[in-house]
Amino acid sequence: MLDDGFLHLLGIFLLSGVKFLGGLIWAIAFIENDLLGWFVSALGGIFGSFVWIFLGHWIQQKWVQFSTSKNKTGAPAKRFSKKNRWLVKVKQKGGVYLLVFLAPLIISIPVGCLILTTMESNRYRILLLMSISVLLWGTGMYLIAAL
Repeated sequence: MLDDGFLHLLGIFLLSGVKFLGGLIWAIAFIENDLLGWFVSALGGIFGSFVWIFLGHWIQQKWVQFSTSKNKTGAPAKRFSKKNRWLVKVKQKGGVYLLVFLAPLIISIPVGCLILTTMESNRYRILLLMSISVLLWGTGMYLIAAL
């Protein structure tokens, strides 16, 4: 059977890919080896970012195909909605860097990555920035917990 320690690590890994703060708290609380807890939660956050960035790009492509098939002209209907206004505000205030900074702890990795794929076309750049953000937030949270 599977060891309880392995299941804790797997749970931290999976939770960190969805809600990084929850995975970090779980790792800090239950893993005695700080380096192992930091590594597993950071790896989970980076893996989650990878999955959601490339899955988000695929979801966007499918949505464009679906919305253009409904439109007779072939071009997607452009509407100025509350979501579009919010995206314009975020892009003007801080853009990609603000979202990358806020996504791991405050927003969540899936929501942050889906919004980032609408703002930035270079998915590898988003992945690099999200990885740096996850590593910095993880290191900072572990340093705060060590005090």
